[in-house]
Amino acid sequence: MFLGQQDSDALTALYAAADLMVWPAVNEAYGMALLEAQAAGLPVVAGRTGGVPDVVRDGVTGLLPPVGDAEAFAAAVRALLDDHEKRRCFGEAARRIAAAEHDLTNAMEVLDGVVRRAARKGNP
Repeated sequence: MFLGQQDSDALTALYAAADLMVWPAVNEAYGMALLEAQAAGLPVVAGRTGGVPDVVRDGVTGLLPPVGDAEAFAAAVRALLDDHEKRRCFGEAARRIAAAEHDLTNAMEVLDGVVRRAARKGNP
C-alpha cells in the first residue's frame, strides 16, 4: 500500500504502528526519513550508501546491507522481522541516539561550530 505524502500527525501515527523502517536508500545523500523513523524508535534496514551510515548505525540502530544486493537486503529485513528482541533493542538505541545526537539543539551547535571555523579560516 502506498500512502503518499503524509502530514506530521499522520507520520507519528504510522511510525507508532510500524515495527521496522525499510528503505533501500539508492543514491540517498542523508536520509531524513530514516532519522525521523529512528527518533520514533523504529529500527531501520537501509542500503549502505551516501550519508546513510551517518544516520543509521549498522548493528546498533539497524542493518545496512550493500546497495543493489537484493538478497542481503531481504535477509536483513527477515532477520529483524524474525527477532522481536533485536528490533526492540535497535529501536531503543535508535530513539536514544537520535535524541542525543540529532535534536535541534545539537544541530544548531554543530552548525554554529562549522560556521565559526569557516569564518576563522576566511578571516585570519
